[in-house]
Amino acid sequence: MALRMLRPDLETRKLLLKWVVAVLVPLSIFTLVWSGEGMLNSVFLTYVSPQESSYTAFTWSTLIQTTIFLLVLYPAFLMLGGYLVAADSGRRSMYELWADVIFVVTIPLLICALSGSTGLIMGLAISVPVWAIYLFLRPRVHQWLHYTPPPPLAEIEVLDEGRKQTMLARGTAGGFWIGLVFSVVMLVADIIYYLSGALNSSTLWLWIAIRTIVFPIAGYFLGYWGGRLAVHHTFSSQVSNEEGKGATRRAIWRKQQQLETLSTERKQEEARDFVPHDLPFMSKGAKWIYSVLIIAFVLFYPALDPLLFGFGMDGRLTGYNDAGYYVILALGLNIVVGFAGLLDLGYVAFFAIGAYIWGLVGSPQLQVLLSIPIAQATAGWLFWPMLIIGAIIVALWGVALGAPTLRLRGDYLAIVTLGFGEIIPVVFLELDMYTNGANGLIGIFSPNAPGVDWSSITPVPYYYLIMALIVFTIFANVRLRDSRLGRAWIAIREDEIAASSSGINLTKTKLLAFAAGAFFAGIAGMYKAAKLGSVTPDNFSFGDSIIYLAMVVIGGLGSIPGVILGAIAVYAINVLVLAQLDTLASNPTNPLHVLHAIPGLSSLNNIRGLIFGVLLVAIMLYRPEGLWPSSRRKRELHHTENKPEEDVGALETAPGSPDFEQEVRVE
Repeated sequence: MALRMLRPDLETRKLLLKWVVAVLVPLSIFTLVWSGEGMLNSVFLTYVSPQESSYTAFTWSTLIQTTIFLLVLYPAFLMLGGYLVAADSGRRSMYELWADVIFVVTIPLLICALSGSTGLIMGLAISVPVWAIYLFLRPRVHQWLHYTPPPPLAEIEVLDEGRKQTMLARGTAGGFWIGLVFSVVMLVADIIYYLSGALNSSTLWLWIAIRTIVFPIAGYFLGYWGGRLAVHHTFSSQVSNEEGKGATRRAIWRKQQQLETLSTERKQEEARDFVPHDLPFMSKGAKWIYSVLIIAFVLFYPALDPLLFGFGMDGRLTGYNDAGYYVILALGLNIVVGFAGLLDLGYVAFFAIGAYIWGLVGSPQLQVLLSIPIAQATAGWLFWPMLIIGAIIVALWGVALGAPTLRLRGDYLAIVTLGFGEIIPVVFLELDMYTNGANGLIGIFSPNAPGVDWSSITPVPYYYLIMALIVFTIFANVRLRDSRLGRAWIAIREDEIAASSSGINLTKTKLLAFAAGAFFAGIAGMYKAAKLGSVTPDNFSFGDSIIYLAMVVIGGLGSIPGVILGAIAVYAINVLVLAQLDTLASNPTNPLHVLHAIPGLSSLNNIRGLIFGVLLVAIMLYRPEGLWPSSRRKRELHHTENKPEEDVGALETAPGSPDFEQEVRVE
């Protein structure tokens, strides 16, 4: 194997060139241009020679967190490189792959690195137009170059043991060569730093020597495990996992016959789960590695932020916390609009109800109303049960709204929900005896938890709270989408009459959609009230409902990752980009100052609705499925011209699979 790794065959050399470049370019950008090498050097020096470390803000907690993150990041990239080399079918052009890596990964990394103190969200927000333009231009460039991407594999390959051993060897070679080339690139960069006088620590040369030796060795072993992961996701291995280790050729043949009954699109979707793969970076094994990286990044981000962006961590974390409840609101609205197809223009009402529930229970106002003294510490403990109780109360309000609209569709449903969204803030405004009217509720208590100082100025506790709530919301959304109820919602969205004819109870299904969406809006509302410490009717307007709808449409109706991306992009535009443009426009020497000459345009916030309206129209015209669409939505909106006629008996779910009975059952 060692000889095959050092002198690979021609096909393996092509794959190595393809993926070594694709993996090393973004990894080198993070390490040499952004903060990767600074993190590595600072951590090493803090352990070995603290007086030589240029970063002195480490505590033992942040040092350990940063160390764990680095021990996850670089090994994960080496394993990913081995997996990609092993899992690649070799049919896709390396130049097309490199273009994807440059525009989808490398340029956003550079933008984030150059965004400075504005933080990660601003970097991602600026990256969204880059992605949108690239997705728009890519098929047109292909057409201009008369290039046709290879069609999906016509059938799923069944690999023998020899092919699997070849995959293992390729994975090992991939990890080794990525580790070797990366260590050489870093060594050359360090020599350049030394010659320029930027590297003058003798202790660091010990670390450079260790690193240069360790990376290729680690790449060898981690590449092997990447190859193992690729073999695990081959068709025959997956059938063996389902049927037991003693799966025979007959079991594999039976699984192939089941897949042959699927429609062409569904067969292609099933093929994405197996390797060899034309797009291995989109396969299940790669997504597993991405998940590990994302979890590590999110979990240790408060410790990493000063190393990535410098001073101003508290302000950036506060912004991320605000963006977090935007994500929860977008995921909740996606249930109503994206899954069930019910256009809700009054979603802000449920957000307001949730905020006022905690505002009334978790503030001195409760003592005024009940004449019962409640200590602040005790009230803080009430936040945790009220988070669920309050969300259930808001869900019941969702049912109350849904009940009168059961027979309405389209524009009529939108008008009724819009009215509900306008009524609720007015009700809170008029009930001044309970809600203090226009003055709102102030002095709302923070949550209370053992060992956590929620009253501190640091936003770190709220960061972990909102991340936990987002994880819960995503988990619930995935389970709902894949459940029998989720399929019923999608059936109603596609054709209400056909869904009713199939035995779906429209009344119950619609009410559950409104209730589920309202439940998550209630959670977001209570979080916002606890974090801000105050709530007023002015915080909730029809414009906010439009913004929440824009998140779902821009990201992709029905797509959970798309909706999250849309929420981050819209939050950045609404809170960060417009404010930054206003600051630039206020400078008389800036070309944007001409905007102030337009009557009524003293601030871009005055035309916020216009900006989001233009965005929605542009998305609907040029990418109606959204920036990150679900596979079903993409299939609906992009029909292939002159495709072969589909068998009328083709299914969407393989016979014998766990979902088959529920897919064809009529109630």
